[in-house]
Amino acid sequence: MSAVSVSPRLSCPFCHRTVAPRALRLHRWWHTSRRRDGQQQEHVTLSPAARYEGSLVGVPCVYVHRACGAYTTMPVEIIRSYLANPFLYGDETFCAGCSDYVPHRDCFWETGQSLQAYFDALRAAASPALRARAHEHYHGGVDQ
Repeated sequence: MSAVSVSPRLSCPFCHRTVAPRALRLHRWWHTSRRRDGQQQEHVTLSPAARYEGSLVGVPCVYVHRACGAYTTMPVEIIRSYLANPFLYGDETFCAGCSDYVPHRDCFWETGQSLQAYFDALRAAASPALRARAHEHYHGGVDQ
């Protein structure tokens, strides 16, 4: 009797479905392809169970890109993901006015705080364990 080989499956960080490794490249391409408005089809988020579950009262969600003056609303699933893991995203965000991704330093919440300062503060306040996991993920555990 021969053993049945079962290929491993991976969890997609965009839609959280399981995907065969051989299909992951095309699957990921679809998520990161651009819509007509310039934004990716989907963005990486934490799984619903891993997202921040508390109240969002007082959490900023609308920012302005100073270069063009357009306001953009950040999706709730992204807000809940970065509140649980502020290392999840890089230092750019989508601008609805420019139809492109722009640096955090050029965008400001309605409170007046730059997105860069806001994310820097969240990262600085993160637990040592979360910081260590982020360091391991981005640097392979090697100090640079």
